[in-house]
Amino acid sequence: MEKKLEGILSILDKLNSRINIVTKEDLDEQYENLEDFRDLSSDLDILLNNFSSINKDDGEKVEEMLFELHRIITTFEWHFSEVSDLNTKILKVYKDKINNA
Repeated sequence: MEKKLEGILSILDKLNSRINIVTKEDLDEQYENLEDFRDLSSDLDILLNNFSSINKDDGEKVEEMLFELHRIITTFEWHFSEVSDLNTKILKVYKDKINNA
């Protein structure tokens, strides 16, 4: 998924280079966030791999796992939301900008 997110950022970067709506800093920040996204993916892999070893009768351990899963899911949502915001900024003006150039 990281490569796909990086591909989306690459597309947005190329389109933005024609219209300059999104700042370079905003795009750079999202590229930097890709490392955090990779780490998050790794955290999820570890959680999924360790699930079978968790005692399902230990409410504390299950709750810890569920809280960690919640943290991972909401952080993924945040990453996608940030990229979606960039996409929306470009989407709102791209066609008009290139048609009026």
